[in-house]
Amino acid sequence: MSVWFRYVFEHGALDRHFSFFCAPLVTNHRKWIFESQWLRGYPDEVVYFLLLSDRYDDAVKFVRLLDKPVKIGNAQGIDVFASYYSMDVLTQIHRFQWRWLAGASPQMRTFMRLMLEHRNFRYEEGIFQRRDTSALSTDAPVGDYIPNFFRDPDVIDRLMKELDLDREADASPAAGIKGSDGEPVADDTQDNSDSLDVYMFYAYRHLLLRTYHNGEGDLVPLVYTRCMETQRSLRRNLPPPSRELKRYLDRIGTDLSNVRLLSPDWSALIGHNGHLNVHLMMRQMGWWDEQPVLLAYNERIANKTFLSLFSDICPTLTLGEDDVSSAIWHELASLTPFLGDSHQAFQFKDGRCVYWNDAGSLALQQWEQADRGVPLRDIYDARLRADDRTETVYQALRKKWGLAPDDWFVCLHMRDAEARGETLGTGESIRSAAIGNYLDTVRFITDQGGWVIRMGGRKAPPLPPMPRVIDYARSQDQMPEMDIHLMRRARIFIGTTSGFAYVATSFGIPTAMVNALSSVGLLWSKDTRFSLKPVHTREGRLLSLSDVTSERWRWTFPTYETVKSAGLTVSESSSDEILETTREVLDLTSGAPPAIMPVTDDWEKRVNIPGFFGSSRPARYFVEKYPALMDRP
Repeated sequence: MSVWFRYVFEHGALDRHFSFFCAPLVTNHRKWIFESQWLRGYPDEVVYFLLLSDRYDDAVKFVRLLDKPVKIGNAQGIDVFASYYSMDVLTQIHRFQWRWLAGASPQMRTFMRLMLEHRNFRYEEGIFQRRDTSALSTDAPVGDYIPNFFRDPDVIDRLMKELDLDREADASPAAGIKGSDGEPVADDTQDNSDSLDVYMFYAYRHLLLRTYHNGEGDLVPLVYTRCMETQRSLRRNLPPPSRELKRYLDRIGTDLSNVRLLSPDWSALIGHNGHLNVHLMMRQMGWWDEQPVLLAYNERIANKTFLSLFSDICPTLTLGEDDVSSAIWHELASLTPFLGDSHQAFQFKDGRCVYWNDAGSLALQQWEQADRGVPLRDIYDARLRADDRTETVYQALRKKWGLAPDDWFVCLHMRDAEARGETLGTGESIRSAAIGNYLDTVRFITDQGGWVIRMGGRKAPPLPPMPRVIDYARSQDQMPEMDIHLMRRARIFIGTTSGFAYVATSFGIPTAMVNALSSVGLLWSKDTRFSLKPVHTREGRLLSLSDVTSERWRWTFPTYETVKSAGLTVSESSSDEILETTREVLDLTSGAPPAIMPVTDDWEKRVNIPGFFGSSRPARYFVEKYPALMDRP
């Protein structure tokens, strides 16, 4: 009666009665629940009441009898997102039939989206945050973090063993674990080993982020090695594709086992779009062979104009576009543990794993040494020749801003905490910089007859009014397609270690990289000159190029907190360093023999990670100002 009432009236008037009178007796009727054909006609309600009765294992088992998950995301009294049920559904989600989503509720769509996001560990996070974890610091090493974050004992034991972490007798989870907090992955299914592998895959994905941002990036190769071992195990039981998905794969000339699935992470940030460009270069050079398929969310694309350039070389499915099947998109997304490719790490064919950027910077260096061209720029230019509407708008803006037909300009981007919603002095704002030290460079450019167009987000702090300077970032003229077009038309780009810099790299625009700081390889092209943020030890010693690319120091740079923990001090590039780096790059574009000779190739002998700085070189002024940069270890 409770099932029928909730189904017909969509009301919970009988829920409390069920909880009091019926819930204690559910165990006695499990056989009928699982075998009843009548109950299978009301799956949403049956699972709801099983969860209401704290029968999580039974709810999961009932779902496995169906071909779709249930839409209980907004059911009163059930926090499905933070429940053991939701975590187990994540391990089973690849089994569902996806055509039903067309008529699913908004709550169900939210549920599925959260389940398909590899960072979704809301169940663990919720319990972790409710615990008394005063004894565990926020920057706890991974060996302490794992037993205090993950809920399943089998998962914890396997992670600790596979990552070669010692688990001391007294290294139990923090105080506060009671009862259901430690519920295990359900074991009442014949496919539990696959379910555990799916869970492990997402656990390793989570740890890739955790270790890097916690200053433990040296663990990334091992974490990713284990992640890929788990994926290979899963691929032995790769589910067959639906007929609709098979037709799509036939159309792009591949089969499911040959797909390398690129998640929405590759499209959500413009820097990751730049990574994608180099990732596809790797494929052309034979570093990997599978057929890439990119999944994207329509509302979570950093720049649609830029991302669209990849459609010619990488099939792209964007959820929310009229011509993209939601069923195919979700079916592929559900297969992420079997086919997914990380933007955080890369595995070479010989099995070696490195942080993705380390591989990407080396790949770009090899690509440019072989003079293989600038493919994304060629695609963009071909599109402009076919459709010049963006160029027409650009010419109108030049006239509006006051640029004469022959005037040249520079694009400038300064990473600032405000634009990213960060608090200056915390987190990744370690890579940000203030405006003041850039003003001499701006005046130098305008004195040379150029213009400066400042790029960035609308929340960026304003530039002071200056002649021949356009604060485009804060103007009403800003539009995604013009962000890309201005970069394409710029004489040079002045940037830093932020994602926007990879637009310049992708288009082969000569670049001055200043205020640069990175723990991982940098995708900088051959016409790039750089000046790093000076880093000093507690004793006042400047870190050399060898130091900043060493395993000892480089993983300390992701955040202010990790830098402070290492006893380091990071300074911003000075006004003269920015100016002279820019002057050297402008000299490259003069068309005359260089007046500023580049540093010799000998500088790379000081770098510990091959290709760490891509094809770029340090600015001559920077090296001469800080001779300790060239110190050997």
